[in-house]
Amino acid sequence: MTERELEVLQLIVDGHSNDGIAQNLYISTGTVKTHVRNILKKLCARGYANALRQ
Repeated sequence: MTERELEVLQLIVDGHSNDGIAQNLYISTGTVKTHVRNILKKLCARGYANALRQ
């Protein structure tokens, strides 16, 4: 996983919304969604809950 994807994942774990992550990292919500999609693919997960369990 990239460093940015790990940052996004940590913010998800911390309970931030996509909008909150975008504000925290100074990126667009669309970019956050792209990172989340990539994270889920790399974890072979079907959603946030499955990703967090892994």
